[in-house]
Amino acid sequence: MMLSRRAALSVLLAGTALAGCSSPPPKVYTLTVVPGAAVGGRPVTASVAMVDIPKYLDRPQIVRRSGAVELGVEEFERWGEPLANMVQRVLADDLAARLPAGSVVTTSRTLSGDEALTVELALGRFDPDPDGTIVLEAQWRVLRKAGGRPKTETARITRRPADDSTAAEVRAMSDALGELADRIARGMR
Repeated sequence: MMLSRRAALSVLLAGTALAGCSSPPPKVYTLTVVPGAAVGGRPVTASVAMVDIPKYLDRPQIVRRSGAVELGVEEFERWGEPLANMVQRVLADDLAARLPAGSVVTTSRTLSGDEALTVELALGRFDPDPDGTIVLEAQWRVLRKAGGRPKTETARITRRPADDSTAAEVRAMSDALGELADRIARGMR
């Protein structure tokens, strides 16, 4: 029995639709705030005004290095929000947890214009090496409303995930961001 073109096309479309339904649902991840020790001093107001990330990380999918020059993109493992926005939000919360009691840290989306300090952050890397070790390479500066010359600082922080799962990788990324917040908070005193 020979199928008409229309019937063959219908069968093909139905098969394609069924194949699309068999794809696993994506898993969605978010960075989390990591507890840290508070620095001494008076309360401050601050904002994390800018976070710049490499363009290869500016996508919903989680990116991993699979070699010296090769990147892997995980189609079904995604970030819950744009990575730059998530880093900005979590870093603000990490800093608030580390600064003296009564301090307020916001993001650029909620600036009031009254912040005494502004943090600008540029990430050179924030992804795992082929062996799974998380590498966070960052430059930052703290601008003071009262003036003074800002000093640019750098850090290279590595964290080894507890296991090979994506959840452990994201926890290690959160830990690395928490350590970066420790360093920035010390410089904000």
